[in-house]
Amino acid sequence: MSQGERITRSEALAWARGELRRVGIQAPEREARLILLHVLGVSPLELHLDPTAPLDGAWGRFRELVLRRAERYPLAYLLGEVGFLDFTLRVEPGVFIPRPETEGLAEIAQGICRSLEPGAEVLDLGTGTGALAIALARCRTDLRVVATDISPAALECARGNAQRLGLEGRIEFLLSDWFQGLSGRFQLIVSNPPYIPSPLIPGLDPEVALYEPKEALDGGEDGLDAIRAILVEAPRYLTEGGWLLLEIGDGQGEAVASLAADAGQWTEIEVEPDLCGKGRYFIARCSAPMR
Repeated sequence: MSQGERITRSEALAWARGELRRVGIQAPEREARLILLHVLGVSPLELHLDPTAPLDGAWGRFRELVLRRAERYPLAYLLGEVGFLDFTLRVEPGVFIPRPETEGLAEIAQGICRSLEPGAEVLDLGTGTGALAIALARCRTDLRVVATDISPAALECARGNAQRLGLEGRIEFLLSDWFQGLSGRFQLIVSNPPYIPSPLIPGLDPEVALYEPKEALDGGEDGLDAIRAILVEAPRYLTEGGWLLLEIGDGQGEAVASLAADAGQWTEIEVEPDLCGKGRYFIARCSAPMR
């Protein structure tokens, strides 16, 4: 289709489906529709009710985004946003895109937070877009939530998301390499750390391997570098009986549970499955806080 043709919405969608299917996009119909909705700024119902309306001036932008997606550029970066639980997050290039698996992590963390004492302090390590910190702040208004990240771009993105969702002043954002510069103790520490083994990263989907920040993915040779560091340091920042909740990779549950048991500072160690039945969420309580 050329720039000068008068293209209808349905014709544009058919073209986009073909372009995305050709390069192996798994859900070409859904993605083509999301891109068109984004460009037109209309609701799904409006698109459905008027499929023969011409795109006119919107065609060039739509075509540009579809061809960029066909280069396997992440859809979330193109749209500038991603849904998470019951809210929407802005996401920018260079910031890790939240995954559906992390929604499960957030739900477990929310369940723990509901059992904590009033005014409890919770920590989100490596906050990225702020997804987990925001989920916790929305869960209980009396929580003190601290969120850290080593990336200034991620922290700026997270702060913006908190402001847009009416949580300004409810979350403290700190530029930090894991626990560096932190003080005090928390009743819950939650994190989605990098856990992909370094040798596997080149074989990931191009959207991930080429465009997402490597520091948010690369967990070292066996994928456990960051997890080891957290297991060692977290007892310095948890109260007695405080919770540690981590997202881990498929197949890492036994190794992570063993690391925690060997450390001798953790109790009630569990690995819970995600919706696909894969061991995804490591849960433990601190039995021996360190000074």
